[in-house]
Amino acid sequence: MCPLRHTGAGGKMGDDTGREVVLHYRDGSTRRGELLREFSPGGDFVEVKTPDGQDLRVEFEGLKAVFFIKDPRRRDLEVQISSMDMVKPTSGASARVEFFDGEVVHGRVAQYSVEEHGFYLFPTAPESNNERIFVIVQALKTLYVETLAE
Repeated sequence: MCPLRHTGAGGKMGDDTGREVVLHYRDGSTRRGELLREFSPGGDFVEVKTPDGQDLRVEFEGLKAVFFIKDPRRRDLEVQISSMDMVKPTSGASARVEFFDGEVVHGRVAQYSVEEHGFYLFPTAPESNNERIFVIVQALKTLYVETLAE
């Protein structure tokens, strides 16, 4: 984790800019922040602004996962109406992810490549506070794909 130095160079911001995330580090610590730019799974790092105003550039190699937080109003609605289509991803395979530290998360995986730093897991429980999780491959103990979606 190192502080960012702004160069003043502008760039097109994606839909993820400003989105709240929680960085889960391999050492067990967590850090909440807002994305400074569109998240790129093909990159080597994530850039966030912490609640205390610090800009950070965090390398994937130090992370376990990046948790993308749901809007609290959306989460409340999903809990009340758990059969809504937006709760259940429409594609991908049911999966069980076990991290090196023993944490287990269930969800759906749309795609996975051993050549990438990670993949997205979409939690299926309506009470989950996470819209999606970017799982860092090096932090995995096992990835069990249960069934393929039709």
